[in-house]
Amino acid sequence: MSPRVGRRGSRAGVGLAERIEALDRAAAVIAPVAPESEGKAVAAVLERIDRRRALSAEHTIIGVFGATGSGKSSLVNAVVGREVTRAAVRRPTTGHPVAAVVGETGADPLLDWLGVEDRHLLDGTGAALEQAALAVPSSRRARREDPGAPGIVLLDLPDMDSVEAANRAIVEHMTGMVDVLVWVTDPQKYADAVLHQEFVRPLAGHDAVTVLVLNQIDRIREDERRPVLASLEGIARADGLTSAPVLATSATTGDGVEELRERLVQVARSRGAIAERQRADVTAAATRLRTAADPAGMAAQSSARERAALTADLAVAARVEPVATAVGASYRHRAAGKVGWPPLRWMRRFRPDPLRRLGIGQERDANRLERTSLPEPDAATRARASGGVRRFADSASAGGSDPWRSAVRRAARSREEELPDALDQAVAEADLRARSGSWWWPVLDVLQWLAVLTWVVGLGWLAVNAGLAFLGMPPLPVPMLEDLPVPVPLPTALIVLGVAVGVLLAVLGTAIAAAVGAWHRRRARRILTDRVEDVGSGLVVAEVDAELERARAADADLALAAGTAR
Repeated sequence: MSPRVGRRGSRAGVGLAERIEALDRAAAVIAPVAPESEGKAVAAVLERIDRRRALSAEHTIIGVFGATGSGKSSLVNAVVGREVTRAAVRRPTTGHPVAAVVGETGADPLLDWLGVEDRHLLDGTGAALEQAALAVPSSRRARREDPGAPGIVLLDLPDMDSVEAANRAIVEHMTGMVDVLVWVTDPQKYADAVLHQEFVRPLAGHDAVTVLVLNQIDRIREDERRPVLASLEGIARADGLTSAPVLATSATTGDGVEELRERLVQVARSRGAIAERQRADVTAAATRLRTAADPAGMAAQSSARERAALTADLAVAARVEPVATAVGASYRHRAAGKVGWPPLRWMRRFRPDPLRRLGIGQERDANRLERTSLPEPDAATRARASGGVRRFADSASAGGSDPWRSAVRRAARSREEELPDALDQAVAEADLRARSGSWWWPVLDVLQWLAVLTWVVGLGWLAVNAGLAFLGMPPLPVPMLEDLPVPVPLPTALIVLGVAVGVLLAVLGTAIAAAVGAWHRRRARRILTDRVEDVGSGLVVAEVDAELERARAADADLALAAGTAR
């Protein structure tokens, strides 16, 4: 006969303590994500396990549960071998838990925790249950491995279908406290919905610590007993108890009582029921958490594609493109002041520098932080940023359960209020080299002024001769350029040459400035985009990746707690 009530497949390699710790970690992570009631229920399971592990491990708590009229109290008395609980025709009889105890040492703290006041110590009474516990195993190997007489706390509990709410509350509480569950029913009520739907089925998976007893078997003809037992077993398997034994007893005739007593004593002797119950509870709690907020299905972290899409949306909100365009335009504006045609350079004073107009690097606030004069983002721009954060969260959490997807969205938006200032600072403090020049500016500038000097000399020459002629004085000699198709006076040639060279140099300078300005625009766009990416990484991506990592850890811990980790 197995020392366990029912045998389940072992999960070697994963200790119970490790599974409890894994459940504790998973519960702490999932608590903010799952409904509050689920978190409290699992916390209660962990607390019960901690309290039970701190109490006597030598005693096995066996709870006997049953409906009104099932003969539960009579069966308890029969198993004990003496009357410890009142059984009568009038029903219901049991209104509070009654304990029959084998092994006094360590029992009182355990019963205090259970809240059981009505206690019957069997030590020295010669009761059948005491004698069975003290019996020495018959085989030599069993005697060698026997740790000694086990401690037993056998509880007769109120009727589970009692009309008294307090009695039902006691039963519901005790189903989570005992180490072994004995469900007692009778031929009339063995398929009762209250028993199976409200008590047995919620504890599916506890096969290793569950016994189903069909009492009052004497009320069924012998030829009908096997089909009734088979029917009860089928119902139990449908309830999820795939290996829990189904026994037949009669407290009146004594049929099956000794078998039940021996089975319970053997379970207590093995000292394994406590651990089996806790394994089942941890597995059920892990399953409950996974049902409420399954952390599986999401990626371990956000992908490069998702981060790039977020950066693109935040770049729109930070006005990266207008600033980059302004950097290129500022370069062309300043280049025009250095290489443009000198007589027209003064006109640029009426056209402000595009970067100065945006206030890049020009203004600091009370905290000495640089600020820009970029216009406030309009509704469409703000929607693009907010939508980008939401789309990033939705994409990163794709495949996850709804509670976890909501948690990822909350994480993504947890620092959303910081985004506007952070993006503004990212733009304002970027090293865009916006005020730097180029080596070719002074070269063209010198050439421009030489061209100006050339046409000024020619113009001055003609002006002097005109003045001398007005005064009736002989003019300065004016050489003629005879080699040209049309002879041209040298002063005129100097004017035409100076103006033409100046204009050509201005056109060349404009073309070069346009090309270099485009390079500055691309460089500024790259720098600003990188800084925006850093802001997004710090305020959005890091929060989302942390939440995804918590989900991954919770998933691994739930698998470990449930005994399904690979």
